[in-house]
Amino acid sequence: MIRGPAAPGGPGAAPGGTSAGPGGPGGTPPPPPFWRTRSGIAWIVIAALVLAVGGGSIFGYLLTFDIPEVRHLQDWKPAVVTTLYSADGQILYQFGAEKRIVVALEQVPKEFVEALVATEDSHFYEHVGIDPWGIARAVVMDIIHFRKAQGGSTITQQLARSLFLKSEKTMRRKLQEMVLALQIEKAFTKDEILAFYCNQVYMGHGRYGIEAAAQFYFGKPAKGMALEEAALLAGLVQRPESFSPLRSPDLAKTRRNHVLNRMVEEGKIAREAADAAIAKPVVVAKLPDEDNIAPYFVEEVRRYLESKYGAVALYQEGLEVHTTLDPALQRAANQAVFDGLRVVDKRQGFRPLKQNVLTDASVDLATFKHPAWGKPPLAGKLRFGLVTEVAQKNATIRLGDYTAKIGPEAIDWTRKSSLKQVFKPGDLAPFLVLAVDEPKKELRVKLDQEPLVEGALLSIDPPTGEIKALVGGYDFNRSEFDRAVQSNRQAGSAFKPFVYAAALDAGSTLADSIFDEPTVFVDPATGDEYQPNNYYRKYYGSTTLRQAMEESRNIVAVKLLNQTGYRRTIDLARNMGISSPLRPYPSMALGTMEVSLIDLTTAYSVFPNQGVRVEPHFIRYVADREGKMREEAKAKVTEALRADVAYVMTYLLEGVTESGTGSAASQALNRVVAGKTGTTDDLADAWFVGFSPSLVAGVWVGFDQKKTLGEGETGAHAALPIWIDFMKKALADRPNEKFTKPANVVYLPIDRRTGLRATVESNCPSPFLEAFVEGTEPAQGCSEAEHFRISLPYYLQRFSVTSDLELQVDADSLVKIVSEGQGEVELLDGGKELVVHGAAATGSAPDGAADLHVRLDLSRGERHQAIASLGNPPDPQATPTPAPTPGGTPGPGGADGATHFGVDGRPANTIPIKPD
Repeated sequence: MIRGPAAPGGPGAAPGGTSAGPGGPGGTPPPPPFWRTRSGIAWIVIAALVLAVGGGSIFGYLLTFDIPEVRHLQDWKPAVVTTLYSADGQILYQFGAEKRIVVALEQVPKEFVEALVATEDSHFYEHVGIDPWGIARAVVMDIIHFRKAQGGSTITQQLARSLFLKSEKTMRRKLQEMVLALQIEKAFTKDEILAFYCNQVYMGHGRYGIEAAAQFYFGKPAKGMALEEAALLAGLVQRPESFSPLRSPDLAKTRRNHVLNRMVEEGKIAREAADAAIAKPVVVAKLPDEDNIAPYFVEEVRRYLESKYGAVALYQEGLEVHTTLDPALQRAANQAVFDGLRVVDKRQGFRPLKQNVLTDASVDLATFKHPAWGKPPLAGKLRFGLVTEVAQKNATIRLGDYTAKIGPEAIDWTRKSSLKQVFKPGDLAPFLVLAVDEPKKELRVKLDQEPLVEGALLSIDPPTGEIKALVGGYDFNRSEFDRAVQSNRQAGSAFKPFVYAAALDAGSTLADSIFDEPTVFVDPATGDEYQPNNYYRKYYGSTTLRQAMEESRNIVAVKLLNQTGYRRTIDLARNMGISSPLRPYPSMALGTMEVSLIDLTTAYSVFPNQGVRVEPHFIRYVADREGKMREEAKAKVTEALRADVAYVMTYLLEGVTESGTGSAASQALNRVVAGKTGTTDDLADAWFVGFSPSLVAGVWVGFDQKKTLGEGETGAHAALPIWIDFMKKALADRPNEKFTKPANVVYLPIDRRTGLRATVESNCPSPFLEAFVEGTEPAQGCSEAEHFRISLPYYLQRFSVTSDLELQVDADSLVKIVSEGQGEVELLDGGKELVVHGAAATGSAPDGAADLHVRLDLSRGERHQAIASLGNPPDPQATPTPAPTPGGTPGPGGADGATHFGVDGRPANTIPIKPD
């Protein structure tokens, strides 16, 4: 049987044929998967693109939604500064994180730009805002050191960060920084970016930008910087506070040298130029910031504002701060401290000059320039001068473009006879400019020296508590430590007014007397002993409170404290403004406890303010940039002292400035003032705090490290002249005011020496109108007998005197007087008369003074008893028995059982300390 041809796909089908689909005899193939079709692939690509664009857009939005557009950099302006105003509305100072002077790139030295690029971003001119190689290098170094060892930010990134971003360290901020850098590079040229950067970068000490930094550190414009100076500033960019040449000169030098070496590596300078610059010392200009007349005051305000409102508000939000400072008083305070400390320092001697520019062989005297010469010389200011020629009797000094010829009168305070003993060519020394001849470029100058001693002055308006002037040290640039506010020192006798005020408040009067004699105070609980002495190491016997205060008698003050009460005195001092710790011990009367100048001055302001203390303050009010009030001063007012006691104390302190230790004040000012000197035992602290009816001022002088100011440097000698100089100017335009007297204070004529009522009959040699709270006036009248008694040596004043001017003394007391006198006191005329030889007659007469003869009111029997007790009739030619050592065992003839003695060898009186 013949068969037909095989059907496709059948058993005889060729390989590769298709079988019939289910739909028909022959069948159709199944459709391919969607993702393998052309349309599917197209849709997938479209979807992927949509997701990529959408995701990228979302990511980009999340990354950049809160960053500004870089085009705003065209309108870049510094943040708003906080402005301080003085009491008269003048701008006193401005705070701002951007204390800068904007300059064009043409005014920035090429050396600085090259140093900056070499150190911070060596590929700056090649990259487009970010440096991949720099980032990779930083990552590798971080991995190697297991810490962030190196930054990878370009100059453009640094600019973006400082202008637009917060300082937080996150990956998002880093990515934002890169985006901004790319945008900045696209919008601005490299030179424009450098110009922005050179004006924006922080350079330490509140200075932003190259120009402000150059003027601050070197006292010159940026374009005048030398290579080593430009390299130093370029090195500050990384860590400006750490590398500050003012705070860390050694670190600054190391960093500067690194920058110079990087410039060599980048081919910007030759090795020889770098080595020459590396050999130069780090020299910064030490120029007083004359635009800030009150740097210590401003710093106190700054600290307060930053603590209350925060750094952002202070430096960026433009607060308007109206302060209490009086510019005229501040300038007077500045000058008084400036002049006064230099006078004190000169009394301590000339210190040889140490700086000579010729130690550097490359220096030429004709071309040398000192950084401080950028400011013109002004009369009354100190400027560094270069000694160019020296002869025996004359020398030539150059101060920039100015010349001065000086003779021996310019060095008279050094006590040198020849200028060659003081100067040699090349010496750099401070000179006080006395006069300036601008057309001739000639100066009249006098050698000076920067004082080692420090000082402070604070002035307060008593009725308001406003601080009108504050000087916290000789030079704020030398030391920012505020000695008026931050320092506590022993007050010495300046603390005594609190003791006297407490006594008056307790019922004492200024006419009351306390016996000044050798005295030892003993603590009954511990047995501790304290023996005070007077400044001149003498004893004065019966002493009124007025005389004791005016002449600053120490023993009387301690006795008065012990009598009045320690707790009462401490509480009063607290109410008046003393905030430092006070220990209830006898030496407190002499100011051994430490106090601050602001506390002491505040406390003294209570006296002219009728007993009212007003809390001292620096600020009247603070407003924001829109004028909205943020704070207004409402000083705390406290009635610290009765008005009558405050006035009597004021009247007492007037006496100190009229006839006491502060008498130079009234003589110099010729007006009503009051105050008190203060000196510590070792002459380490000198004080004067005084006041007029409308102004109080306090002055402290001493070393930061406690050491003696030198012989004779008391409060009257070291501090009072500064106070006088200040008050002369401060009160010049004010009327001669009087202190306000309360109605219940009366005046009564008394004898100044005895404190008794002065009458016509008493014929008092020194009558005086004393102030008393009504009802406390003395009743007893003065007499000739009292005048005579008070004129005797202190150890005889305890005995009464008859109307015939005879000393009433018993035999035992007479024996004690003679035996304790160690030959200075003798019995004559069969015991009828006592003679006191030489200086012992008055306690203050010089050697060789006439003897004092005192008749005795003594019976014959008592005279014989005394003579017998003394052993033999006194022989005027007998050799005096040696006096016992103070504090030791009495010698022959001394008082039996005495264990403590005064500086004159007589036994001391022992008084128990009265616990409160």
